[in-house]
Amino acid sequence: MTGFGAGERESKGVLYRTELRALNSKGLDINVKLSSNLKSFEPVLRKHLGTLSRGKIDLIVSEERNQGVLTQTSLNLPLMHAYCAQLKAFAEQEGLRQDDMLRSILTLPDVVIDHSEGTDVEAIQSALEEAIQDAIAALNEFRRQEGTALESDVRQRIDFLRQHLTEMEPWESERTERIREKLSKELKLLAQEVQADPGRLEMEMIFYIEKLDISEEKVRLQAHCDYFVSVLEEPDFHEKGKKLGFIAQEMGREVNTIGSKANHSGIQKIVVLMKDEIEKIKEQVNNIL
Repeated sequence: MTGFGAGERESKGVLYRTELRALNSKGLDINVKLSSNLKSFEPVLRKHLGTLSRGKIDLIVSEERNQGVLTQTSLNLPLMHAYCAQLKAFAEQEGLRQDDMLRSILTLPDVVIDHSEGTDVEAIQSALEEAIQDAIAALNEFRRQEGTALESDVRQRIDFLRQHLTEMEPWESERTERIREKLSKELKLLAQEVQADPGRLEMEMIFYIEKLDISEEKVRLQAHCDYFVSVLEEPDFHEKGKKLGFIAQEMGREVNTIGSKANHSGIQKIVVLMKDEIEKIKEQVNNIL
């Protein structure tokens, strides 16, 4: 499930900003982008991100110093010259534009030297933790809103499946009568040539019609639809999307069986529509956590 969240906190003149971007993924894949002076806080930040459900999560942490803090820093000019020379050579070799190179150089490791007396590690960690908690809350809210839209969509598709089941009923009764008439006609022709037990022929005809009966599949499909909705409504169910995916697979099996038994063009057309709805449900379920 996609999503975005951001949070920020200030500590001793430095504004720490955390940004989270999430894409859908089967597992939890975390990628953290930090400046070199904040690398030691990565394990703490990853621990907070572990509370998220699955997804490909990108965390970007930036810091912005106010004017008072900047007076306690200086630039490592020799290193900046070295960076500049290498970047220019690379840009010329690859045919890249060289505009705004200074901004890029200032973000490289060890360019800014901090002359302040000591670093309050606890204060920085506290600011980062509060900022990432805000970002996680915003991301979860973003996901919740997207989840509401997904729920509305799959509910509508379940309603379509139920509607298609109802649409089958006229075709089903017509199909049964047509098969019965066809078999009766063929049996009468056969009886003119072969001596057979009328009672046995009637039993075989009933058995054949029962093999084509789709009542059980329709009942099971209706039950799967009901179960799908009940799981969808369960509060705080962990990995709900995975369970809904399993139910959607069972729904697909019942529809496939109905299609194989249909023996009627009208029912086959409805089966195609039902398969299309189930495939769309499966696609949406992949985005549900």
